[in-house]
Amino acid sequence: MWTLWLLLGMSAAPIVAAFVLFYVVHPSGKPPYGSLVEPQRPIPLDLSLKTLDGKSYDLRRLEGYWLMVMAAPAACDKQCQQSLFYMRQIRIAQGDNRDQIVRVWLVTDDAPINPGVLEPAEGTLILRGQPGQLAAWLPHEGGQLQGPTWLVDPFGHLMMQFPPNPDPTKMRRVLAKLLYNNAGIKFKHVEPVQ
Repeated sequence: MWTLWLLLGMSAAPIVAAFVLFYVVHPSGKPPYGSLVEPQRPIPLDLSLKTLDGKSYDLRRLEGYWLMVMAAPAACDKQCQQSLFYMRQIRIAQGDNRDQIVRVWLVTDDAPINPGVLEPAEGTLILRGQPGQLAAWLPHEGGQLQGPTWLVDPFGHLMMQFPPNPDPTKMRRVLAKLLYNNAGIKFKHVEPVQ
């Protein structure tokens, strides 16, 4: 008789354990670094961007890539230069996955680019945009676009915002997890035009 009870207990144990884990135990995991943009915002159809030589550029051409986006005036102060540096280092730190990431600097005015910034910004896609259109797409506080770094997923949706003066180690970890979790998804890749 006791073998019947033992067999019944062994059969019921996984069901009871699953019930307890699902309804009683709540994991105390930390939220990810940065804030999710909800609802996600697709790249606007009417977002008029131009390359530095004045040619029109459609950011949707980069669907299939993760975009690290920042917005700042052409003068590019110390915070802007730090953001460019962090974006470059975070991309490099992704190892073999770095080719899935494109860095984008959206210049918010028509002034000439600070020549001292072009070297640290090497490899960054630099586009000029109208501040009103950028402000309608990119979430920001206090009417200032400069400061945060945004993340656009390979489907072209603005999905995450990192704070001004971010912790680059935490940003790298978040991006590494996103790249790892999306490793099996095949995205179309269009070569970015510099």
